Amino acid sequence: MNKRRTYVKYSPEYLLHCSIVDYLSHILTSKSLLTTFPSGGGGKIRGARLKRAGLKAGIPDLMIIHNGLYYGLEIKTKSGKLSENQKNMHELIKKCGGKVAVVRSISDTEKVINEWQLRT
Repeated sequence: MNKRRTYVKYSPEYLLHCSIVDYLSHILTSKSLLTTFPSGGGGKIRGARLKRAGLKAGIPDLMIIHNGLYYGLEIKTKSGKLSENQKNMHELIKKCGGKVAVVRSISDTEKVINEWQLRT
């Protein structure tokens, strides 16, 4: 039997996302909950199911809950741009009392986490 190895090519944004999660899992306080919801990909049927189940378009890539407050991180590559849904969602989060930021690197993430005082 011939076993073929298949290699998955990951997008630059996905690789950055994983790097940021690794970084955050080491520096966030023990009172912080870090999670993500993989809402992209999977086609129209998956997208329709997620929407029907309550997923809102534009929700940030990473979510942190700390002391009862919501913090969202939208991960973009250097050239990545926010969609209109993302811009609208970020404004809604802020109106609801949460915080949200766009990060393009570990360095950006470090600055935001320090501003939000979520570091150990």
